[in-house]
Amino acid sequence: MNTAMSMPSPDGKTWFERAINRFLSPSGRRVFSGPKAQVIPSGIPDPELYRVPEDFNRLYQPWWNPANKSLLRPEVTANTLLNPQKLYMLRQLARSSLAVPGDIFEAGAGSGGSTRVILDVLQAAGSTKRIWSLDTFEGYQKIDPSKDGNHLQIAGCRCASFEDVTRLLATPNHQVTLIPGLIPGTLSQVKSEVISFAHIDVNLHEPTLAATEFVLQRLSPWGIVVFDDYAWPATYGARTAIDQACSARGLEVTVVPHTTQAFLINSAPMPSHGL
Repeated sequence: MNTAMSMPSPDGKTWFERAINRFLSPSGRRVFSGPKAQVIPSGIPDPELYRVPEDFNRLYQPWWNPANKSLLRPEVTANTLLNPQKLYMLRQLARSSLAVPGDIFEAGAGSGGSTRVILDVLQAAGSTKRIWSLDTFEGYQKIDPSKDGNHLQIAGCRCASFEDVTRLLATPNHQVTLIPGLIPGTLSQVKSEVISFAHIDVNLHEPTLAATEFVLQRLSPWGIVVFDDYAWPATYGARTAIDQACSARGLEVTVVPHTTQAFLINSAPMPSHGL
């Protein structure tokens, strides 16, 4: 057997994959190798639903449009783990919530790039909404292996320091309150009774459940919540927390295809009409 045909090249592709892609190139199609070491925790009850994307055809991707260059500027991309598609979805949904009354809430500021995107939306619209953004700023500090799996480690997913994120988000005429520490303990410091938009990206079950319940108790009609970790198998604990909190209120999330994101819109109550 000629093993050279199946050995990966320096760019990670096998000879066969490179040959097939040369053949398909004129049609705009490509084949891709799937991930070799993706974590799929054993406790997931539906692992068969975690699949590679179904469609590798070229699709319209507006986040690469030069008109969106401010979205992907280094100030943002160097300070987030969100890819361009997820940043685009976050921005578009934040824009859609501008007319909804209430503050902005974020659980999982990371290095501040996602918060910066939301802040840019407010600045461009001349909005005075207040942002409350929470994080440990020290990575994972408490993990429940029974819900989050055994593959995560304390201090994992550590991003920028509190001081660095403070500097990134320093903006005149806009109130951004950064709250360091563990959720749920820090939620009491969020002095907001009404929330119009939320971004929840904390990966773990307990803080995701607490943050989601906190937001849903305060979410305005037509308010929007974006969940970053819903479809990623390694953060299945976050998915179970989101489903638990939403189903208790009769709400259902919508998964964004080809990303880990999901979102929900708090539909306004229907008028009774005396019925």
